[in-house]
Amino acid sequence: MIELLEGLTQQSVLVYFLLFIVFVIIAYKFIKFLFRVLIIGLASSLFPIFANLVLNLNIAINLYSIAWFAVTGMGLYIAYVAIKIAWKFIKTLTFPVRLFRRKKKESK
Repeated sequence: MIELLEGLTQQSVLVYFLLFIVFVIIAYKFIKFLFRVLIIGLASSLFPIFANLVLNLNIAINLYSIAWFAVTGMGLYIAYVAIKIAWKFIKTLTFPVRLFRRKKKESK
């Protein structure tokens, strides 16, 4: 173990430390996202019960329908997050163009 650490330079230790910090941040955000997906799935799975009791809809309350609503809710949430990320990415890419147009309009 000591021989492994002797070969590390100060720069490589700094790079490994920064990579470790980035890994921890990404892992934290991913776990947070997974918990949100699970909470959305739980809430979606309760919809057939709520719809029957409160809204008097005739939705079958069985394992299949509960699982279908849970999976559909989780899928819609994942699609929403993906669209939100893509929208932010596109806005970031088009920022120089929007800034140029804004300056062009102000100069007229």
